[in-house]
Amino acid sequence: SVKNLTLERLVLSDISNPDIIRFDWRFTWLNYIRQIMIWNVNFNTVPCDSLQEMKNAKLLDISNNQLRDSYLYFPQCDNRNTLLLLETFNVSHNRLTSLFELASLTDNFVMLKTIDMSYNQMQYIGNRVCNWRKTITKVIANHNSLKSNSFRCLPTSAVYLDLSYSDIDQLNMDYFNKASNLTVLLLSGNKIKFIPSGWRNPFLGTLALDGNSFGLISMTSFKDMPSLRVLTAGNNPYHCTCELHTFIQETTSKGKVNITDWPYNYKCYHPERLLNTMVFKYFPGHIACDIKLVIIVSVSVTALVVLAIVLVCYIFHVPWYIKATYQIIRAKYRAHKEGSDQDMNYTFHAFISYSHSDADWVREQLLPCLENARPPYRLCIHERDFLPGRWIIDNIIENIENSRKVIFVLSRSFVNSEWCNYELYFTQQRAIGKTFSDVILVLKEPIDPTSLPSKFCRLKKMLSTKTYLEWPQKPTEQYYFWVQLRSVLGKPNVIRERTASRHSRLSSVRSMSQIELPLENQRSADTEGKNEDGHQIIKQTYNRSQLSDGEHA
Repeated sequence: SVKNLTLERLVLSDISNPDIIRFDWRFTWLNYIRQIMIWNVNFNTVPCDSLQEMKNAKLLDISNNQLRDSYLYFPQCDNRNTLLLLETFNVSHNRLTSLFELASLTDNFVMLKTIDMSYNQMQYIGNRVCNWRKTITKVIANHNSLKSNSFRCLPTSAVYLDLSYSDIDQLNMDYFNKASNLTVLLLSGNKIKFIPSGWRNPFLGTLALDGNSFGLISMTSFKDMPSLRVLTAGNNPYHCTCELHTFIQETTSKGKVNITDWPYNYKCYHPERLLNTMVFKYFPGHIACDIKLVIIVSVSVTALVVLAIVLVCYIFHVPWYIKATYQIIRAKYRAHKEGSDQDMNYTFHAFISYSHSDADWVREQLLPCLENARPPYRLCIHERDFLPGRWIIDNIIENIENSRKVIFVLSRSFVNSEWCNYELYFTQQRAIGKTFSDVILVLKEPIDPTSLPSKFCRLKKMLSTKTYLEWPQKPTEQYYFWVQLRSVLGKPNVIRERTASRHSRLSSVRSMSQIELPLENQRSADTEGKNEDGHQIIKQTYNRSQLSDGEHA
């Protein structure tokens, strides 16, 4: 018999006996072996007594066999005080599938430091708690089917962790927060889609992320890894952006982190125009990547645009036109609410627009000559024909629209009058889509069109292109002026008298006339005869005698 045989190392390789480690109990020489390597012998089960015989082994390598979970770990076996000195356990290249059962088997290996479970079909199913020895510092688990949930059943005491090619598509930050002693982490060849923010590993020095599926990487990706010195991250579908460019530039120039597979394993995948472009050839431009510069340029351009708009508005009096348009819309809205949208004939032959300085000329010259004619003309002036208690803007717009013609008595005072300016603008709005044939210009005094403010651009054009009437200073020439004015106004027909209880404030009842117009020139206006109760409560007085010609009412 063989007695007291001492072997430091036993290698059994390429033997077809499936019961290679089942010996007679009289062979006790396994008790003294330090390193046991049983490779490619096709055995698929480990008897309980065999493990008990290997009590002094420090290395047990049973890789490249046909071991399955149920044949390696027997819950009924008493594994206490078994392999108490074992430091390295290699079960790679077998048919193991359960992380939980492997953890249960090694729970009694009190000195275990390294475990190699690579090239199996390892995975974690269920919610059972995996109890690994805290002494384990090196875990080799590449080429498995771990998936993302398997992080819940991995040793958190690991310093070296190899999970390459294990179908992992997402990193579990809870695991890495617990596995704070990691110094080497290999995640090559997985399906990781993104690098999560807040990834903290204070002692991690080597990280392999090559051959995954993420496309974004930036300076913030590894900011909580102060010990990182070696990085492998090639062969990923990179989005060539400013963040990637900045990360590569900072990393390669400062040399704090060594990118081992730079530059030929780094290619652009997005955008499409940069497909397969080497990342080191990608230069997005200083302005595109400098956020501060982009902000400065954006703010400057915006400020210039705003300044240009303000300047244009100031030069062309845009706020005034906006305000006037707003008044028109408000007046139309109020008229609609009051139900004054029924069709009617024109009430006046002409609306007279004049400044306060020209009021005497209008009352003493213009009105008598036209209203005392036979048949008389019906004229509208604000002092007499505006409805009291209504908004001034409403009165202006309604009476202009109810007048066949609009006569502007032009003088320097007219140009300086804000209300005359409103009346001119409202007349322009009434003429949109038509010609200005309804506008009659009467120059009471000479005006140089070039001296008019820019907001009177339409008036400038009319003075330059439209025939106007000039009030002659010589009495002998004034007769022809009235003949021309009546000719432009047309000949009215006398009709019935009309009371002026609501319109008249300065004159008594006058003869009324209705304008006979061609059918195509008739237009709609507001229906008369509204209740005084339907007007605005706030009363405004359109009294130009109380205002200087350059002021608002």
